[in-house]
Amino acid sequence: MNDVDHTTPIVVADPDGSRDNEVRPFQIEGMDVRGRAIRLGTVVDQILKAHNYPDPVARVLGEVLTLTGLLGSIMKFDGIVTIQTKSSGPVPMMVADYERREDGVGRLRGYADIDETKLSAYGKNPSFEGMIGSKSGYLALTIDQGEDMDRYQGIVELKGASVAEVARNYFMNSEQTPTEIRLLCDRDSVSGHWRAGGIMVQHLARGEEGQERILTRETEEQWNRASVLMHSVKEEELLDPQLDLDQLLYRLYNEDGVRAFDADRLVHACRCSRERLQTVLIQFEDDELQDMVRDGKIDVNCQFCNTTYYFTPDDVASAKA
Repeated sequence: MNDVDHTTPIVVADPDGSRDNEVRPFQIEGMDVRGRAIRLGTVVDQILKAHNYPDPVARVLGEVLTLTGLLGSIMKFDGIVTIQTKSSGPVPMMVADYERREDGVGRLRGYADIDETKLSAYGKNPSFEGMIGSKSGYLALTIDQGEDMDRYQGIVELKGASVAEVARNYFMNSEQTPTEIRLLCDRDSVSGHWRAGGIMVQHLARGEEGQERILTRETEEQWNRASVLMHSVKEEELLDPQLDLDQLLYRLYNEDGVRAFDADRLVHACRCSRERLQTVLIQFEDDELQDMVRDGKIDVNCQFCNTTYYFTPDDVASAKA
């Protein structure tokens, strides 16, 4: 019996020479400012097309994935960075995570829960605050470095008109780090595929070198300049497949000088497998498993990649033996 639902959409491969699906760290010369730029092509397209999300929901989830890629790429160790929103709104939960392994490649995945009835009340173009329900929600950032390391989690209220604004509030409240972020996800007008891009700049805390952490007059002027230039980026520039990240950074910061570092590659990869799900099933009692049987089999769907695995009662029984 097949164990995978083959309705999962096929994704067009990246063209030769594509500079999509990468994060480029950079630093502005002569300033205490560092940053990261990200571009997602087939990675975000595959994740979003695995589910039939309404376009407004897909755009926000795409921005959450973009933010996760930016923050996850900061890790220099193997581990998982997860960003999750929870609220009472029409989209009660969004989850995206970034897994880094020994090969240094970032693996992205994500999904959204939707209350279709609530969402329909907001029309065709609901706002971020309308969809997420920011008055009662929160965003959580979790960093898991494995069993031998402490697990970190930071939480901030979902106050703001966009994912980027919520993230900016997180850095100010939890990290006390001046941070500016731009995020965008939309369909390509020619191909119809989803694309996403983003850029983030942060002020380097001199407190790490034993000096005052607060901005001095000189560094504040530099920070303001770096922030204004970052916000001058046009929406089409964040998504343009003909404009790679090096060219984008040069356009923004060529007068000051910008030093770009090696890019981190990103792929879409889900951690689900038949073996993992079977391990979950064998923990249920026999009567509970019997309640799950439909037409002689148990269907288990991965919310992240929308892949369905099929098990017979005999499959589970033999695994328990």
